[in-house]
Amino acid sequence: MKKHRWFAALAVMVMAFAVAGCSDGSSGNEFASGSLGGSGNSSGAGNSGVDCSKCAVGDFVLKDGTILSKDKTPESGTVAAVIVRAAADGKPALGVGIVHSTSRLAWCTESAAGYSTDITSLHSTYKDGRDGWEKLKAACPDAESNPENYPAWNYSLTYAETNGLTGDLATGWYFPTLEELYTIYKNKNAVNESLSKAGGSTFGTSWYWSCCQYPSDYDADGARALNFDYGGMGTLYKHNDLDYVCSVRAFN
Repeated sequence: MKKHRWFAALAVMVMAFAVAGCSDGSSGNEFASGSLGGSGNSSGAGNSGVDCSKCAVGDFVLKDGTILSKDKTPESGTVAAVIVRAAADGKPALGVGIVHSTSRLAWCTESAAGYSTDITSLHSTYKDGRDGWEKLKAACPDAESNPENYPAWNYSLTYAETNGLTGDLATGWYFPTLEELYTIYKNKNAVNESLSKAGGSTFGTSWYWSCCQYPSDYDADGARALNFDYGGMGTLYKHNDLDYVCSVRAFN
């Protein structure tokens, strides 16, 4: 059954590329053109304690909350995140955790309430993922009681605990949106250079899950993913453990 659904998912991805025109960073790209509109996230404006107001893409956020320039080489084991978006236009700086999932994970299991639920608040137009978990819980009661039903989500949300982060960095980590993943892709070279210096997981050519769901007029059991080889987006059935996961965090 899963093999059959995987081939169906491949067909969906090909269709997504053809419709969205997202295979590169040209003006025809859905992300580059800014067509991913919508109200986005209204909760919070970053997290206190770590000042990233002047951070540049590639700068390091250290585990003690201090910032280290991308031009420096951090000591081993000291980095919590690498900046992937500088603060601008009312948006806080965005950082990605230096450790990504070492295995491919499912967005959710087939037994999860979210598998066949049309979570309209998490459609592709959802831009700022900071309240994504709250949106998921509002639509799917088992998310809070059984987070293991949502492996990709659970990986992102437990990033701090898994990696021993404390203080201000112990909270605020979340599963990125499709647009936030594309921001990382656009800055992939600079981000990878810093991730490599930090001894972290670099972005290669694999697919990464986003927290976004495909619009309901197609299929409620499909979620969005981004390919880090060429920036194309696709759709897979949520139960497929075929994509990697990273965790991000907003910084003032």
